[in-house]
Amino acid sequence: MDTDLNSTLDTIASEEGVQGVLVVDSMGFSMGARGDATKESAAFIASMATAAISLQQQTNGAEAKSDYPIITVEHNSRKIVIRPQGTFTLAIFM
Repeated sequence: MDTDLNSTLDTIASEEGVQGVLVVDSMGFSMGARGDATKESAAFIASMATAAISLQQQTNGAEAKSDYPIITVEHNSRKIVIRPQGTFTLAIFM
């Protein structure tokens, strides 16, 4: 799995406009990072994903459990797109 994860991170990081990519587990530990994405932001990314899932379930009810939200954080000219999926969360820094 580690080889697949590294290959996936490399592929995403090489896309045009991507400045960094980070994958974290549900506990907020970094599983891998590339580019401007740092392991130090792992806990913050996991926390954002958990909060978004909780908010979605509160507003949409039980049917929201199968859908994962997409979170976009924008600041100045930077953007971070955060997408939880099961036991991990992907963050793409643009």
